[in-house]
Amino acid sequence: MTRTQNKKVRLPAGMKKKMFGYMAAFIAIVLAVLWLFQIVLLDDIYIGTVKAEAAGVARSVALATKHGADDLTTKVYDLAAGHATCISVFEIRDGIGRELVSAHSQNLCLIHSAMNEGLIGRVYSAARESGSFAENIKGPENENGNIITAKLLTREDCDILVLVNTPLASVDATVQTLHFQLIFISFILLIIAAAMAYIIAGRVTRPVAAMNREAKKLAEGNYDVNFEGGEFLETAELGRTLNYAAGELSKLDTMQKELISNISHDLRTPLTMISGYSEVMRDIPGEMTAENMQIIIDETKRLSSLVSDLLDLSRLTGGKRELKKSIFSLTECVRQTLSRYSHLVERDGYTITFESDTEVFVEADEILILQVIYNLVSNAINYTGEDRRVHISETVKNGVCRISVSDTGEGIPKEKLPHIWDRYYRTGDFHRRAVSGTGLGLSIVKNALILHHAPFGVSSTVGIGSTFWFELPVYAKDSLR
Repeated sequence: MTRTQNKKVRLPAGMKKKMFGYMAAFIAIVLAVLWLFQIVLLDDIYIGTVKAEAAGVARSVALATKHGADDLTTKVYDLAAGHATCISVFEIRDGIGRELVSAHSQNLCLIHSAMNEGLIGRVYSAARESGSFAENIKGPENENGNIITAKLLTREDCDILVLVNTPLASVDATVQTLHFQLIFISFILLIIAAAMAYIIAGRVTRPVAAMNREAKKLAEGNYDVNFEGGEFLETAELGRTLNYAAGELSKLDTMQKELISNISHDLRTPLTMISGYSEVMRDIPGEMTAENMQIIIDETKRLSSLVSDLLDLSRLTGGKRELKKSIFSLTECVRQTLSRYSHLVERDGYTITFESDTEVFVEADEILILQVIYNLVSNAINYTGEDRRVHISETVKNGVCRISVSDTGEGIPKEKLPHIWDRYYRTGDFHRRAVSGTGLGLSIVKNALILHHAPFGVSSTVGIGSTFWFELPVYAKDSLR
């Protein structure tokens, strides 16, 4: 064994394990965010909230100073009671401050108990620079601190200084409570994550595991499989797609077996005849005749034609055949093709007619178009009725030329029309040996016309006959000059 064979292939983790890992990672992120905002940043968030609230109170008081002393007093007392703050409004003229109104809602108020002239002056100076002031200042009897917020209004004759004092409450007890709660929340969320991961992964993996078992059967060549996609949209669509693929693989397998069988039949028949006639000519005196030699030559040509068609079909379906476009007469191309069947007309009584109003030029791959016309005519000859009539018509409409090949055979049922372009597809339950051609003609026609991006099709009526057609754009005669 080689080193590569000895080395074990490392398989990825199962869906349940990965699902649990993803859920655990999600819960960890959620818990980290909770710890960050409720424990680590709680103090900063609390102070920021108090500052914003105090600034709003200061703006409201500043706005009320424009409506007179009575309205100002009422507004200050209402705001102080409503927001649990202490508010003082000072009028400052020539550096001397005079208190206009003051409201107390807290016993420990830094403005009224410890605010001296120096501190007021510092706040006043700071407010003059930006129009407002906010700072956490600790008082002598208050360990938690106070948010002192100032709003300065500058008038022509004086300045109005609004001071708002909001005491800070202790958040240590709240932090301890949240810390205790988050420990329990973490354990609970982890248990929930494990349970959800197990349930969700089980529901998701169940149809996937079932489809995996069916896929292994399909890989072994068992096409009698059924992919159930479960209740999820994605897995349900995957199941339908796999069921369709299994059906197509089954059809392809059947067609492949039929193709091998039919090619073997078409190869065996001429080989048997060549071998038989050769032995007769060798062993029996007088059998070395021109007729016997012609039979051997005809069967050899049939073998060569079959091999050539197989190679052409392989190149067309494999994408190895490139178009070699040229400008040529499509009308003359049809006449040239019909000349090949003169021996059938003379020997077997076939009637092949061609109807054309004008000579049509096209720009296409002349060799491939010759093959298309030849195979369509061969197909019509093989399946025409007892009157042995085949009709080819060439019509031009809106700059497009249509070539139609009609026979008077049994016709093709409507449900079988889409499949007749497949290799060796049979509308009946037997494989008939063609009068002309190899049985691969329609498949060659289909792939050659697809390569040209040319429309093609067939119309058929059971008991009356079939008409195969294709279209090519007309190359204007004026451009040939």
